[in-house]
Amino acid sequence: MPTRTDHVSAVAPDGLAEAAGTPGLVRQVAFTTDRAMLTRVRCEGNTTSGWHHHGDREVLGHLLRGRLRFEYGSGGRDSTEVEEGGYFHVPAGLVHRDVNPGSRAQDIVIAFVGGGPLVVNVDGPG
Repeated sequence: MPTRTDHVSAVAPDGLAEAAGTPGLVRQVAFTTDRAMLTRVRCEGNTTSGWHHHGDREVLGHLLRGRLRFEYGSGGRDSTEVEEGGYFHVPAGLVHRDVNPGSRAQDIVIAFVGGGPLVVNVDGPG
């Protein structure tokens, strides 16, 4: 059943709650409904996260600040670059890791759409 309220909700920038993590990434939740989750993700410069996937959740994101590269595919050989101000989509179940190749910290807004666990940390791609 869809989440229904009779008002508009707001969260202050310092009002986010901690979310499930992946080594190298800090996730904070702004909103959670039965069909989606809106988060803020931060990653320090020159950092590579651990390998993970998001189960049955699709990932839709906007890179507010910094540079971002996703590594995925057999042995992690494939990659996609996202420029500052760019948008991205990670399909449900895709094993990947987030790379901040620059010295500036990243700041990302991500919507997770679907159900199940927010993150499943794994040893690496197949």
